[in-house]
Amino acid sequence: MNFPNTIDRHLGREWLKSFSLTTGAILGLFYIQNLYDKLGDFINHGAGVTQIAHYYILLTPSLLSPVLPLSVLVATLLSFGTLHRNQEIAAMRSMGCSIWSLIRLNLFFCILLSVGLFFQGNGALSQSIEKSRELHESLTQKQQDPSAKNNFFVRHLTFENTSAQRLWVMNRYNPMTQMGYGVYLYFRDEQGHCRERFTARTAEFIPESGTWVFREGRYVVFDEAGFPLRFEDFPEKEMRDIDPPRTLLARQKKMENLSFLELQELVMVNRAGEDKEARRYMVRYHQAISGPFNCVLALLLGVPFAIAGTRVNAMVASTKAIGIFVGYFFLVGIFRMFGEQGFLSPVFAGWLPMGLMTFYALILIIRLR
Repeated sequence: MNFPNTIDRHLGREWLKSFSLTTGAILGLFYIQNLYDKLGDFINHGAGVTQIAHYYILLTPSLLSPVLPLSVLVATLLSFGTLHRNQEIAAMRSMGCSIWSLIRLNLFFCILLSVGLFFQGNGALSQSIEKSRELHESLTQKQQDPSAKNNFFVRHLTFENTSAQRLWVMNRYNPMTQMGYGVYLYFRDEQGHCRERFTARTAEFIPESGTWVFREGRYVVFDEAGFPLRFEDFPEKEMRDIDPPRTLLARQKKMENLSFLELQELVMVNRAGEDKEARRYMVRYHQAISGPFNCVLALLLGVPFAIAGTRVNAMVASTKAIGIFVGYFFLVGIFRMFGEQGFLSPVFAGWLPMGLMTFYALILIIRLR
């Protein structure tokens, strides 16, 4: 049988109509909720209409990850439910079409969505999260004083790169100027003993070259007992290929606000760590990888309940499907907790909820045959 045939195109067209309308409606609700939370801050800090519109343009790609799976589920319930109530599904099945042949084009669309979200997580989605967050911070921190950017600091900034055995300590750091003040950079051995230390009055990051420039500082070498062997004062020293400000600041952010690339960087620098914080980043990282495939799960879960709607009640069946999908996210949270506490490996904690729910959805589909 040709693919896509007339039946595939009909089912795909009906599903895409529902999917487009649902995605637009859900995105609109997200915009309204976000605008309700942030409009006061924007107005109080003098943000203009153009700046606010620019913020929501940057924000939109980051909303696709939570919006698209829900849109797929609702679109599946609406389109297949309507087709089934009109006896079109029954007619197609009487012609010898299996459930899998009826959903294969929709499944193809959902796989494309999932793959697109997966790869965009390394690019546009991560940049959307980071750029919209930076723009929001710049708009809400905007002051009448043109020198205000020199007065915004992250105080007592610390960051440990366990993989490279580096420890950063800064009395103050200004993200707007990418300048740190009162900077200490320790290089340690595998036992955690300090072997080298750089101190500087200021350290500035140069984005174009990816270089830290330490100024008015001192370089100290320590022996195995931790006593200074020698030191050297320097007016200026450049250091390349070490932690950029984005990585230093990522640990200061809430876990749910981190982009995929920030999570990836934190996993890399904590790879040698076995503490709870390292496990938290690993679990979140694997959940971020599995998350895009929620689109496929939503389709597999929605089809059995949409087709069963005339046997029970369409509203009851749809409510069950949405309730189970919401319950899936509760399951994700429970497994995340188990992974962070060390009861499960981060890989299992990140992927097992997806596997269990997919297995359940497949059982429901098989029972329809």
